Amino acid sequence: MPTTLRQVLRLPKTLLAIWKIVKQDYAVAALDENLWTFWGFYQDPEQPHCRSRTWQKVKLALIGPQDVVGLPVSELALMMNVSMELEEPILEYSSQNGEGFRFLLPNLARFMGINREEADYAAAHGLAWCQSPWCAEERRHAGAFARMIERLTKTSPRRDNPNRPMIVTPEEEDAVRLVLSREAAEWNSSSTYIVMAAHAKGYLGDLLRNVARDEIKHLTILSAADQYLFGPRPWRRFVDLVRNSLREFGGQKKNRTGGQHMGTNAVTAVEVIVSHLLTESCVRRWLRTIPLATLESIFETQSNLSDLAARALPPDRQAQLEETSRKGREKRFSLARWAPGSRHKALEQRAFEQHTAQSIEKTIAAEIGAFTGAETPGSRMDGELRRKIRNRSTGMLRTILLGRLRDFQIRNNRYLLSRDQAA
Repeated sequence: MPTTLRQVLRLPKTLLAIWKIVKQDYAVAALDENLWTFWGFYQDPEQPHCRSRTWQKVKLALIGPQDVVGLPVSELALMMNVSMELEEPILEYSSQNGEGFRFLLPNLARFMGINREEADYAAAHGLAWCQSPWCAEERRHAGAFARMIERLTKTSPRRDNPNRPMIVTPEEEDAVRLVLSREAAEWNSSSTYIVMAAHAKGYLGDLLRNVARDEIKHLTILSAADQYLFGPRPWRRFVDLVRNSLREFGGQKKNRTGGQHMGTNAVTAVEVIVSHLLTESCVRRWLRTIPLATLESIFETQSNLSDLAARALPPDRQAQLEETSRKGREKRFSLARWAPGSRHKALEQRAFEQHTAQSIEKTIAAEIGAFTGAETPGSRMDGELRRKIRNRSTGMLRTILLGRLRDFQIRNNRYLLSRDQAA
């Protein structure tokens, strides 16, 4: 039986496997944990899981062609090779992120990289250039794909055709473009790796899930940052993601080793599209539940980290950078990039919450039991408290109380799938 026909006949089972992976790894509690580790990097930097997401242990020596399911080994190896080349230049990506986000969202910049002065100092003094969680998590991917290819094909892949990251500046237009580009890249990677995992079993499937969960974490954080910076914009965000994804796909077909074969298998293309739609649906539903106050507290959190050493700048240049950073903070706090309607509503709610803060705290303590027992989204207690809030409040107060419940759940997350499995 031709391999394509076998893949067609197995398509329902493959789509079910994709759905099961998405259901678990895009669960609300899982996404909450991903977001909260961003806060943890700044507030609990000694926690290893916050500095680099814990991987489930695998035995590479036991991985082999027998672990590939419903797809020719050569096609899965091709997908891995493209992914390896895209993941390879982490140093360039790290500098791109740190410099590009330094004024748009400084905490995101440090989480994802180092700026120009920090990179220059590290290079001049022989210091580690990879000190961010994003970098630590991403730099293990290319090596993992290379090892998987070796185990599946018994040959070592070439590693001389890495991706070439675009050059960006911290100016507003470049920084916004970088957020959208990086968000689309994480969406594409996580969705594609889920398809790979759906065609794998045993330790091969476990390793692919490890890589995919890193990308899901990064997509979670960037999607939340998108909402914090630009406000709720589900369809405009989706259009931006698709536009950037199509641009990236065209570049991959042109520049990647074996890229001319990408998209030629219509069945695999369907699987990848379904994975994209499922993951976007989960992220969109999750974003609707995240209060602005939670996003502010996470992305503007004060840092317990030591400052990175950086190349010294002339006083006038340093003063200019500080003034630009101050204006960036004001722009974020005033929601200047939000659509007017969403901005007005959010600012009105913020003012109401500040004006009635004491009354809200009393209501939470006296009538809702300080949310105790509702740490897990979707639990029985979560449902009971939501019904109580809806029955006893209306309008803006109801919205605020439901938001405070979600804030409580994010801060008291009990998911920790990675650490549980590693243990």
